[in-house]
Amino acid sequence: MKKKFIVLGIISIIILFVLGYFTYAFGWLEFRANNYTPKEYKTIVSIPKKQYSKDSMELVSIIKDQINKHKDPYSNAVRVNGELEFINDSNTHIYIDSIFYSPDSKKIAFLVIVENENKKLYLGKTTQEINNLVEEGNLSFNGSHFDGKSFITEKKNTVFDEIYSFSRYSFTNYKSYKETSESLRDACLNHKEVQNEKTYNLDDKRFWNSKVWYYKKQYEAKVKEFNNEKKHSK
Repeated sequence: MKKKFIVLGIISIIILFVLGYFTYAFGWLEFRANNYTPKEYKTIVSIPKKQYSKDSMELVSIIKDQINKHKDPYSNAVRVNGELEFINDSNTHIYIDSIFYSPDSKKIAFLVIVENENKKLYLGKTTQEINNLVEEGNLSFNGSHFDGKSFITEKKNTVFDEIYSFSRYSFTNYKSYKETSESLRDACLNHKEVQNEKTYNLDDKRFWNSKVWYYKKQYEAKVKEFNNEKKHSK
């Protein structure tokens, strides 16, 4: 009987230790994931799962269109026999890693990760050239690599507007999805506020009226001007 109580006591201690550890660990990770956004500026938005899923699917279609048209930032290519071969193509895998919503849900910022085969990076290279590049520390010929970027857009009458990429959150040639995702999230949620620098984390209320939206409007104006010139030149 005494032995039974001792075993139960040991088990209870282990359970309490495990619970305490994970409570501490998850609390630390949450703190680390967003260490700098002041509580008074935190954006808390509740989005139905169905809506989030629908938005994700629409955003995948938008990114796929960007890739098919080789629009920046998906215009990276290598030259093979004088012709451009684009890294991002119809075989590129697209993932919407995270979506952040403004308090009125009309503006969003979203993180995108795309996956490509490493061999696309070596198009037009000889076996010897590939081996030399790999020995120098470049990605292996086999396997995949991941690129992560962030975008902003607005919803107008339930339709997403032109998307705009801001380069501060851009990561290329990562070896795993997890590593890419962690880097993206750390960059957009763990940015320390610097005096006179109006750059905010994506969960900061001030982000939704920050200068990146002004740059987006400038970008849209240039795209519109370019399209008009292209239309009239035909």
